[in-house]
Amino acid sequence: MEDIYAELLQKSAQGDQLAFKKLYEECSPKLMSLCIRLMRTEALAEDVLQEGFIKIWEKADTFTPGKGRAMTWMSTVIRNKGLDKLRSLKTKAAETEVQYEGLEFASVDLEPDKLENLSQDVKGLMACLDKLKPDQRECILLSYYYGHTHQELAKKLGRPLGTIKAWIRRGLEDLRPCLT
Repeated sequence: MEDIYAELLQKSAQGDQLAFKKLYEECSPKLMSLCIRLMRTEALAEDVLQEGFIKIWEKADTFTPGKGRAMTWMSTVIRNKGLDKLRSLKTKAAETEVQYEGLEFASVDLEPDKLENLSQDVKGLMACLDKLKPDQRECILLSYYYGHTHQELAKKLGRPLGTIKAWIRRGLEDLRPCLT
């Protein structure tokens, strides 16, 4: 499947402001949904989205198409900005029940053709996650989706810190070939 955002991200890395504007217009609804889910308030989510897109503009040259999809890279940048913001506020993303199906995190502003692409991406990600061992999948979701640290996961799951780190590392290694 062609990565439609990779080219825009690469042009942005070369200083192409029109490409960055198009990238923002195409991706901001999806990334705003991620911000709202993580931050829980629209005002904080808007701040994180703005700071995240500044970082995307500044670091676009570090994106490597062969290592993953542009949306995944941008989502990681945005997620990290959100977690940084939460840490700075000495708060934490609220934990909600994980729902593995549907597009409940997607913005209602998405158009049907964009929903289809997103739906395929989500299905692909879920298929890859389903291939992991249950402990690996749980640790990766709690860490990357909810923002728990390794230490928090060790305490929450009653497992040694080294075990948690190994599960996450091995799980990510197993995910990498499936997601490319």
